[in-house]
Amino acid sequence: MKIEILYNDYLIFGDGANVDYIVKCLPDAEIIHTSIHDKPYFAENEPDLIYMGAMSENNQERAITALMPYKNRLTELIEKGIHILFTSTSCDVLGKYIIDGDRKIECLELFDFTTERKMLRRFNAMTLGNYNGIEMMGFKSQFGVATPSKDCNEFFFDVTRGSGLYKDFKKEGFKRNNLIATYIIGPFLVINPLFTKQWLSEIAKEEITLPFEEIAMECYRNRLTEFKDENRKIE
Repeated sequence: MKIEILYNDYLIFGDGANVDYIVKCLPDAEIIHTSIHDKPYFAENEPDLIYMGAMSENNQERAITALMPYKNRLTELIEKGIHILFTSTSCDVLGKYIIDGDRKIECLELFDFTTERKMLRRFNAMTLGNYNGIEMMGFKSQFGVATPSKDCNEFFFDVTRGSGLYKDFKKEGFKRNNLIATYIIGPFLVINPLFTKQWLSEIAKEEITLPFEEIAMECYRNRLTEFKDENRKIE
């Protein structure tokens, strides 16, 4: 099994914990670290998983420039069903463009949404939702807010409490085949162990056991109780 991590040195918001968790869950996998000046492994090969996580706005633009020559290849891999996970601010790279003041930054156009950056107004939110019967939760902290087109219907999960892509929008993230993009910050995989176990077992083609699984599930249940507490404001 081969797993490609894109731009690991750019990771912020604890998204490095997602990488560490994948490595611990799949100890026999070969991890390929691609830096910003490298030709991606996926350009000529088919990894079992591609991951890219949270990064600063300046590094977002560097990532867009680096990935733009391979956007058709990414589309091909998505259609083939290769597993891909983008988390937090890296999701913006997949949209049509980013508006930052008077600048319009063209993106990969893999999904039908646009992002508006407001560098003096950070969007912080908590999210509780449901993905194929699995309860999902997490936190967001970003300067850019994504707005899908009216025709967009490729969302990751339904939001039951808190904020989705933006306040009062009840859909979180984007999904096409096995590509998942979620704005939940790290460690997304650690705090959603039910999803992670199912997702990584699908990639590994066998059921895996999560590291410290009992403790992870206990923390998950406790956090769910907090998120569902009507006396706790999460919006």
